[in-house]
Amino acid sequence: MKKDTKEVFLKSSKAIVVQIVGVAARLLTSIFLGRKLGASGLGDVNLINQIITILIVFTMFGMDHVLVKKISINKSRKEFNLIGQTIFTAFTVNVFIALFLTFTLFFFADYISVFFSSEQLKTPLIISSLVLIPQSISSLFASTINGFNKVWQSRLIKDFSTSIFVFIGLLAINFLNFKINLLNVILIYAISRLLTFVISLLYVRKLYKPIFLIGEIDKSMLKMAKPLLLVSATTLLLSSVDIIMLGWLTDSKNVGLYTVATRLVLFIAFFLQITNSVLSPKIAALYANKKIEEVKSLVRQVTFWLIIIGLLATLFFLLFGEYILGFWGKTFTEAYYCLLILCFGQFINISTGCSGVILIMSGNEKIFSYISAIFLIVSIILNFVFIQLYGIIGAAIATSITIAGENILRVIIVKRRTGILTVPF
Repeated sequence: MKKDTKEVFLKSSKAIVVQIVGVAARLLTSIFLGRKLGASGLGDVNLINQIITILIVFTMFGMDHVLVKKISINKSRKEFNLIGQTIFTAFTVNVFIALFLTFTLFFFADYISVFFSSEQLKTPLIISSLVLIPQSISSLFASTINGFNKVWQSRLIKDFSTSIFVFIGLLAINFLNFKINLLNVILIYAISRLLTFVISLLYVRKLYKPIFLIGEIDKSMLKMAKPLLLVSATTLLLSSVDIIMLGWLTDSKNVGLYTVATRLVLFIAFFLQITNSVLSPKIAALYANKKIEEVKSLVRQVTFWLIIIGLLATLFFLLFGEYILGFWGKTFTEAYYCLLILCFGQFINISTGCSGVILIMSGNEKIFSYISAIFLIVSIILNFVFIQLYGIIGAAIATSITIAGENILRVIIVKRRTGILTVPF
């Protein structure tokens, strides 16, 4: 195994430990809430969190990808002053958009609750809006940290510190005999997001001083970010369409059952997410310095091992998936076939490697965004049809078809545009 590949897996191993702890916290939280609130209550919690996740993507305005790319390139060239300007530009854009969306969610929470036919969503949505700004800054700082090639630290802040705090918070209020309801759960999420913000701020201050250099906005970043916003938005919406449409076309119970299946199947995808985090700054630097052969060798070796991992994970859920779903309660075993169908889509996802990362880091953001936009439309149509016919099974079928089609097309486009084949054959 070559040096770069070893480095990827070495850094990935640290991130995997962090990710396993975070995923475990999420799963234990989900099991706890499933047993305390039932499928409907868990569905409401997950629906609110999905809405917030979508808003966070828009607050980022695509700057998360821009930060990783520009910071990693400037760091490799030892142009440290440009890093400060990069962070300042991203921070300014991030806070401005987050402020606008905070007021929007605050005043439209009532209409959103009516849309999902659940009046009890209103107050939790208002509470969630109040921490939208610090939550979005935390995401920005996580991307900044990743740009410095601090992968596991970035993953901890971006995805899992909040999950760990939420789990601890739920244990605490349960121990103190406080009532476990939707409002209290969302309050714990809000407090946990504030704690994550504080940690991310302290770490970035330690990593780079000053955090940013106040000056003019880097307009080149805005130009780069616009197509990346479409990339981020369409990618997230692709992963959210099934849940949002289940909430609209069915009820909270189906959302609860389905989101448990999607959370489990992310065990297959999370190895790809970690390696992408490690590969992003490395590919950006190698591609900028025209070391294409090194990129080819690196991504194909990584993808080979990802395929092995994907096969083992899929086999595991085939054998033990129904038993694992029973941890949430007997009702949740209804999601077993849904889980198997989603496994197929995620196996295709992990087997096609880092094709999306290569498109972004090689300057083909617009093509990436066009592909995502096309399959977003496909996903909406398929989910609308299949959910009404087959419920959560229909959502799983529509989602897996979309994931498979999008990733296969990305591999083909990457090969044609860059000459790099991400699959090892």
